[in-house]
Amino acid sequence: MNSIKIMCANKRHKEFIVHANNVINNVNDTEQTNGLEQNIDKDYFCDNPKFHCLVAELDNRPVGMILYSYFYWANDGEVLWISQMFVEEEYRKYGVFFKLIGKLREENRDIKIISCATGDENKRMQRILKYYGANEVNLKFYYKKV
Repeated sequence: MNSIKIMCANKRHKEFIVHANNVINNVNDTEQTNGLEQNIDKDYFCDNPKFHCLVAELDNRPVGMILYSYFYWANDGEVLWISQMFVEEEYRKYGVFFKLIGKLREENRDIKIISCATGDENKRMQRILKYYGANEVNLKFYYKKV
C-alpha cells in the first residue's frame, strides 16, 4: 500500500465529498438534504470559496477528508470550525485522520482554537476528539434556515 497523500480537494473529489457528507449525516442522525451537492460548485469550486477541504488519498483514491471554515468567537478570537471529518471505514486504522489533522494544523499555524460539533450518536468521533485533547463544552447549537 502506498503512502497517504493529503491535498486540497479538487473537482475529481466532488463525488467523494458529497458521499462523506451523506455518511456523516446518517451517523449523526442529521436531516438528509442535497444542499452540499447542489451548492458545492458555487461555494467551493469557485473564485472565492466559502470553505476549505483537505482530502486524503491512498493509491490515488480518496479515503478521507476534512471540510472547514473560520469564524470569530468573542472570547477566543478567530476559530477554525471543522464542519466535517470523515475516513472511509476500511481505512480507519491507517493513520488517515492524524495525517489530515497534521496537514490542517500545518496550514493554520496561527489558529489557537479548533472547534467542531458531533451528534450524540457519533460515539466514535467523540472518543477521537477526546483522545486528541478536545474538551466538550456545554453549549446547545440551534439551527434555522432563513
